[in-house]
Amino acid sequence: MNNYFQEGNLNTPRIKLDATSGLLIFFGRSIPENPIKFYEPIEKWFKKYLQSNPSQIIFQIHLDYLNTHSTECVLILMKILESYYKSSKADVKIIWNFDEDDEDMDDLGKDLSTLVDIPFETIEVFEED
Repeated sequence: MNNYFQEGNLNTPRIKLDATSGLLIFFGRSIPENPIKFYEPIEKWFKKYLQSNPSQIIFQIHLDYLNTHSTECVLILMKILESYYKSSKADVKIIWNFDEDDEDMDDLGKDLSTLVDIPFETIEVFEED
């Protein structure tokens, strides 16, 4: 299974999906012009990856902003992982990072955590001097 990497820009997050380690990272901002088109290959990768029956997955998300449609797309990915988590004995976890004092992203992470039945951590990230 190939890894998936996409460089981010002002409107799209950097995506690094490592099939070997099970570390799936989203970093940046998600306001693509067409979120469904942007997230479709990622969703396909997730589904194909889960067919390989990984024993450990950490989905780490650190976004400073995402629009409503991107939130829906990320939730779909979380639901795919939730289904896998419930049907396997895999160690699956979502880590939602948010920037220091960013109450909106903290709240969004907490809201999303209530929509999936999967281990879910929200972690405040402090800026280093």
